[in-house]
Amino acid sequence: MTDMADITKEYETSYQEAKEYALRSLTCREQTEHQLSEKLRRREYSPEVIRAVIGFLKEYNYINDERFLEQYIASHCHRMNRFQLEQKLYTFGFRQLRLDEYLNTYDYDEERLLSTEFDSYTRKKDLSDPMVRKKVTAHFMKKGFSYSMISGLIHCQDV
Repeated sequence: MTDMADITKEYETSYQEAKEYALRSLTCREQTEHQLSEKLRRREYSPEVIRAVIGFLKEYNYINDERFLEQYIASHCHRMNRFQLEQKLYTFGFRQLRLDEYLNTYDYDEERLLSTEFDSYTRKKDLSDPMVRKKVTAHFMKKGFSYSMISGLIHCQDV
């Protein structure tokens, strides 16, 4: 009988500690369910305790992945291209994403974003030099912009 009571008491203690840790962690910034689960896993809480804490946080709307996603896209879609957004959101635990729905909501224009970054990056560069053009193209392709958009901008600079 005492073994069962000890296990229950141990679980309750672990649950309380994990819940307090999660709540403290959420005071710093909003996090996804995936991020918080990983933090708790790294602190070596049992899967049962993690599920219970996540359930509690969801029940009281302390974590809401949909809200996090909307806020993140709203604040970053004017600085990051589609590829960068997808990569960053993947690290937050969003594996299958309907990104277009959110981007349309926030008037996302990747061409305008590229144009702004392109103007800033090429301000003091001689685009008539083929090596410079190659480097500029490589720079923006590494950032995830399409070759056709980049070459279109370079071509417009020539005219």
